[in-house]
Amino acid sequence: MFVLKQVMVALDLTEMDDTLIRYAAYISQQSAIEKVFFIHTEKSLDMPDELMSGLSRQQTSTELTIRDSILKKVQTYFSDLPQVEVVVFVVQGTPVKEILNLSKQEQVNLLIAGRKLHLRGSGVLPQKLLRSGKVSVLFVPENNKPKLNKAVVAIDFSEYSLMALDRMLITAMHRPGMEVECLHVYEVPTGYITLGESYESFDKKMQGFAKQKFDQVLARYPELAGRAFLRLVKQEHNDDLGEVIVLEAKRSEADLLVVGAKGKSAIALFIVGSVAEQVLHHNNDIPLLVFRNEKEEVGFLDALLDT
Repeated sequence: MFVLKQVMVALDLTEMDDTLIRYAAYISQQSAIEKVFFIHTEKSLDMPDELMSGLSRQQTSTELTIRDSILKKVQTYFSDLPQVEVVVFVVQGTPVKEILNLSKQEQVNLLIAGRKLHLRGSGVLPQKLLRSGKVSVLFVPENNKPKLNKAVVAIDFSEYSLMALDRMLITAMHRPGMEVECLHVYEVPTGYITLGESYESFDKKMQGFAKQKFDQVLARYPELAGRAFLRLVKQEHNDDLGEVIVLEAKRSEADLLVVGAKGKSAIALFIVGSVAEQVLHHNNDIPLLVFRNEKEEVGFLDALLDT
C-alpha cells in the first residue's frame, strides 16, 4: 500500500504561500508524512552592486533572507507537528526544472502547488508541472481552507484509476468519517444501433457493467466497504469530460478531487492524462490530486533533467 512520507511544497513568496503551508500542515496531521520540503526558486539570487553599497555580506544574503522569511511562516503552522521534519530550499534557476530536480533527488512522494485565480502571479506553472514528471501533484486553489470529509475519485476501472483509489486508502483509514465517492463517467457508444438494441437498453447495460466492475473493486479493496460508493454519470457526445468531472465533484461538495495519471478503458474510453489537464483547466475551486505511477519507464522528467 502506498504511504505518503515525503512532500514538497512549491512557494512563490505571494499570498498563495499561506494557503499552501496551511494545507501541508493539515495533511501532515492526517497522514504518516515524515518530512516536508519547502522550495522557492529565484531566477537570480545576486544583488545589484548599487544595492549592496554600505551593507555587510550577511545583510545582503538574499538566499538567507528568503529562507528565514519562509521558515518563520512555516513554523507558524508546523509548531504543533514536532514529528514532521521541515526543510527549506531557496534555489536559483528555472522553477519547474529545479522543483522536479529536487523532488527526484529527495524521493518526494507528492508535490503541492498553488492554483491561482485572482492572486498576482502565475504560481509555479501548474500546467507544466502536470505534464513534466513522475511525481504526483496536489493543486490547491487560492484561499482554500483545508478539510477532508469527502473525496471524489474519478475511476474508469483502469489500473491507473485503481492506483489512485488505492493511494487514497491510507488517508481514508486515518479519517474514519471520510467518505469516498467513486465517480464513473460513461458514454453510450453509437455502435449500439448496429446491435439492434435501443439506446435505453444499452444504457442500462453500460450501467450494469460498471456496477459489476465496482463490486470487483470492493472485493479487491475490502477496506472501502461501507466507506466508498459508486456514482454513475452519463457523458453526452459533445460534453468535455474534464468539465463533467469537475461539475459533478462540485455537485457532490467534494473537499478533494482525485484522478490517476493516465489510463484507458473500453467501457468509457476514459483517458486520464489529457483528461487530467482538462480537469485542471476547468477546476478553480477544489483541491485536485493527480497521482502518477513513479515506477513507469523514462519520461519527460528524465529527459528534462538530462539536458
